[in-house]
Amino acid sequence: MANSINVQPNPYELPSEEEESYVDYYYDDPEDLPGTLDLEPDAPPPEIALIDYTENIATRIKIVNPEVCISYLQSESVSWINVLGLGNQTSWQQMAKVFQIHPLSVGDIVNVPQRPKVIHDKNQLIIITWMVRIKSDSEPFDKEQVSIILGEKHLITVQENPEYDCLKPVRERIKNNQGIIRKQKVDYLAYSLVDTIINGFFPVLEEYGERIEILEDEVVFKPDRHTMQKIYKFRR
Repeated sequence: MANSINVQPNPYELPSEEEESYVDYYYDDPEDLPGTLDLEPDAPPPEIALIDYTENIATRIKIVNPEVCISYLQSESVSWINVLGLGNQTSWQQMAKVFQIHPLSVGDIVNVPQRPKVIHDKNQLIIITWMVRIKSDSEPFDKEQVSIILGEKHLITVQENPEYDCLKPVRERIKNNQGIIRKQKVDYLAYSLVDTIINGFFPVLEEYGERIEILEDEVVFKPDRHTMQKIYKFRR
């Protein structure tokens, strides 16, 4: 009678390519011209809201045509234009014309995801960064690109996903005239937005810390064939 061989599972088995979780940054197609926008032609236009404020008054209106913002840009108030969703090429052609955004910078804004960067473009400072939030047990966090275009008296934020908005605290401070934000210029608004985005990372880091502690206990006291997969996933 032949001896049966008991094959033990490999405890160091790594996850398959489908199970890997990592950031796949956007790369231009070599055949595309510089500044080509990778957007669906029939995509709906983005949702645009304008918050215009001074120390004494704040106004919020929905924008359909970006040209409506021109009169606000010529005033002494601070204008914050918030764009939800990436929209389509037509909408961005209008945005680029009104706010004088270079075509290459528009590409960095809408061809997501990009690596975080800061771009100096004439009289504008463009910040490409990410915002994160805790999502679920299976997916530790959700992430999306957010772009900030800082002008002389105006600021534009472009959020990839309309369903998630970590900038609400800043919006509420402007609405309720809390703190010094309405007494300051547009550069303070940019600082407040970046600060709020960074603060959104701390709950995610705390969640990761707790999960790492649980994984450490598993490695020491009860490792199995899935432990290495979990470690590998955390590293990615």
